[in-house]
Amino acid sequence: MTASPVVAKRFSFASFLLLLLLLAPALARAQDRAQALLQFEGVQARYQAAYAPGAVARDARELLEPADQAIADSALKALDAAAARSFDVAASVAAIQQEVAAAGKGAAAPGPQVLAAVARFAQLRADYAAKDQAAKFEFFNRERARPADPARTELIERMAVADMREVDFSSQLLLSSVVKQLARGNAGQFTSLPDRTLDMAVDTLWSRGVTSPRPRNLLTVARELEKQVTQALLAALPDADVAALLAWRNDPQAPAEREALVGAYRAEVKASGAVAIRTMVRGWPRS
Repeated sequence: MTASPVVAKRFSFASFLLLLLLLAPALARAQDRAQALLQFEGVQARYQAAYAPGAVARDARELLEPADQAIADSALKALDAAAARSFDVAASVAAIQQEVAAAGKGAAAPGPQVLAAVARFAQLRADYAAKDQAAKFEFFNRERARPADPARTELIERMAVADMREVDFSSQLLLSSVVKQLARGNAGQFTSLPDRTLDMAVDTLWSRGVTSPRPRNLLTVARELEKQVTQALLAALPDADVAALLAWRNDPQAPAEREALVGAYRAEVKASGAVAIRTMVRGWPRS
């Protein structure tokens, strides 16, 4: 005797609920770890600072030569409008967290000591960001004057700040390069391309990376400065917090989470930047 369709559906639904109940603790642990890692690395604050309205055009302008800055106002306004439609902080951070959570499944949720240390470190970073330049300089010099500490040196090596700074710099360089061409009246090389070819061209430019000497040197400086600021922040953190954070970032799942974090961050920035470029180019008046 076979089960009726109604009984079969009830059994299937009950099995599904049971599976969800069994998986729920593991999923919660993964989300807890992901959220803690994003807070520890300052992902949302970084994305907000680099890609919120006004930030993309500001950073692109800083990478332009003075002669190009003088003629780039219209292109920068177009970039600002396009970026406002393309970069979504909430959506991108949620996508990054999802990727990190998937990489961290099966690992232990961070304990209260780790969560408290993460919160204190995040507050230190926020306080530093809120300082004026003189106060930042004073804090940086004071904390960097402390003797090198093996635990803090190891912890900075487990962090992704320098790699994410490289992603931001590469994005800024690509967007400023397109702005420069539009400002110089060379829009035809972009506006004449079909969407698919334009997307492939943007992808090729991104993949090629930083090759010319001046941007490469600027990138080296940017990565090193990011690392040194983070080292100064860690120097101001209590030893017990550093020990807890280092143990957390040395557990077996940590390398996969870090790789997922950098990869997902790059994918979000790259995809949003490509949409901004296409939007800007397609709205540019054809000569």
